[in-house]
Parts: sequence; C-alpha cells; structure tokens
Amino acid sequence: MIITGLLSAAGLLFLIFKFGIRRVIAYDIPIDIAVTVLLMYLFAGTYSGMIAAMIGGLVVSITLFAMKQTMDREELTVVRTSKFPRRALRWVKVKV
Repeated sequence: MIITGLLSAAGLLFLIFKFGIRRVIAYDIPIDIAVTVLLMYLFAGTYSGMIAAMIGGLVVSITLFAMKQTMDREELTVVRTSKFPRRALRWVKVKV
C-alpha cells in the first residue's frame, strides 16, 4: 500500500509537471486538495486503498510545498494594456 501511494503520487506529479510547474505551484492548495480527493475516490472501498490515497496525497502536498518555497512562480493576473479592452490576463513572474 505504501508503494501504491508513492507510485500514484509520482504519476500525478508527472502529469502536473506537464502543465508547467512554475504556473502550477502558484495554485498549490486547490491542486493538492483535488489530487487528494481524486486519489481517495480512486482507491475507495478498502482500508489499504485509503491509506495508499493518503500517502499519495501527502507526497504530492510535501512536493508542492517544497517547490513553492524554493522556486520562482508565475501567477495569472490582470494587467493594464494600451489596446482595447484595456485589461488583459497575463502570467506574471513572482520571486520567492
């Protein structure tokens, strides 16, 4: 069950990395909750399945927290522009 939790966390982390980790770590709390709920749904039914889901959620949570504390990130913000409609959504780099 520990190996199952670690492997499922690794698989979901690889999927998260494909989205661009600098953009993902700005929203680590909602992603952490979504991953944990997804794992709980997938492994529901047995005690060992729920333990595997909790271990996987813990690994994802620790990884995202450590990355947020050590890496620069990009946040989606509204910025002013000179063209119509005067506002636009842009990814802005945020230093640690």
